[in-house]
Amino acid sequence: MTKFLVDRMLGQTAKWLRLLGIDAKYAPEGDDERLLKLAEEEDRVILTRDKELGRKEDTVLVEKAPPETIIKEVLSRYEVDIDPLSRCSICNSQVKRIEKEDLEEKIPEGVYQRNEEFWHCSVCDQYYWRGSHWDDITENIEDILDDLDSYENKV
Repeated sequence: MTKFLVDRMLGQTAKWLRLLGIDAKYAPEGDDERLLKLAEEEDRVILTRDKELGRKEDTVLVEKAPPETIIKEVLSRYEVDIDPLSRCSICNSQVKRIEKEDLEEKIPEGVYQRNEEFWHCSVCDQYYWRGSHWDDITENIEDILDDLDSYENKV
């Protein structure tokens, strides 16, 4: 399955790929050669808006567009594992379900009272729950996947 190295100009794209459960590492600062070497070492495809870098092998030059448009283009070209909401949107690590009882002192009291399901990223210590943003995120994911199915059926 394809993994990605996303350049620094595409931060929202990296976030939404992660929300889809796709391995999308945010590129560190550095020159093109460093990024190409990292992508090769980790078997990643580079997504970039840099025209010079975008001409290299195993890179995708991305035009300026909303993240959803970029993601649909990328997903129509590459085979990926899609497992929505299984990765940390901040650091790209896998998130794991965590028992509510283990969180009482770690999250706001109101959040604790209103929710029953929680997830945790052990790498960056981020906690997730079905908050007010949940419906918007899941709706956006469904739209991306529905549009992708429609696109693939037309090809």
